[in-house]
Amino acid sequence: MSSAFILIDKPAGITSFRALGAVKRQFGTRRVGHAGTLDMAASGLVVAALGKCTRLLPYIEAQEKVYSFNLHLGISTDTLEPTGNILKKDDNSVRTAKEVDAVLRTFTGEIEQVPPTFSAIKINGKRASDLALKGRDVDLSSRKIFIHELLLNETAQPKTFRILCKCSKGTYIRSLARDIAEKLGTCGVAGCIRRLAIGGISVERASDRLILPQELLNWEIADIKEEEARRILCGMPVVEACGQRLAVSGNPVFVSCNGQIIAAAEVQNGYLVPKFQLSG
Repeated sequence: MSSAFILIDKPAGITSFRALGAVKRQFGTRRVGHAGTLDMAASGLVVAALGKCTRLLPYIEAQEKVYSFNLHLGISTDTLEPTGNILKKDDNSVRTAKEVDAVLRTFTGEIEQVPPTFSAIKINGKRASDLALKGRDVDLSSRKIFIHELLLNETAQPKTFRILCKCSKGTYIRSLARDIAEKLGTCGVAGCIRRLAIGGISVERASDRLILPQELLNWEIADIKEEEARRILCGMPVVEACGQRLAVSGNPVFVSCNGQIIAAAEVQNGYLVPKFQLSG
């Protein structure tokens, strides 16, 4: 089985796990992981990894994300989505694009965010959503996230606004919509959430094509000889190859031999220190 990535454009209405089903069937394996779980109602980019490339998923997951979503004002639900059980309505929730744009500007930078009650966050080993469905009280602590950019794209209706968001790992768009609505003096939910990109990986690249790790992660490549490769594959460090001036100490690099990526390593004091294999 190849060690590679596949980019999926997940449709709304299925889980991220189910979206991997076609990949598993195509390659006859259950060893498929993914970066960037999406809610069932959301659509967009999911990065799937086969074989040893699953070890690279944390590096993909850590990159910033880009989403578009609808902010629906005047309604609050338990799931923070339009289809959830209605908790509150506000008939006086009409806001202008100018008012919304002014509030969006206050959410950029590092902010505190409380995740949705209906989420996969674990509380004493149990999913918060499972506890909520059983009627248990769910108390989630706020966490720091970073909003790089929030842009108002269009106004679909007097109470609906299409927003583009560039944010850090761990950002919940449903919570963001809730908090924006509260800042506007009303209530709101997020609909039609779509992930457009993870780092420099765009959903427009989604296809059935296998993608090599160096196509997704812009790491330097250390090209080494076969003797050095044997040491790396045995977990032993080697001196930086052929006098190459590689990345700053501590940065990850790909290790290549005979034109093939064989491992991931870190540069430490002039040595390539292997982290894990990517071949075989």
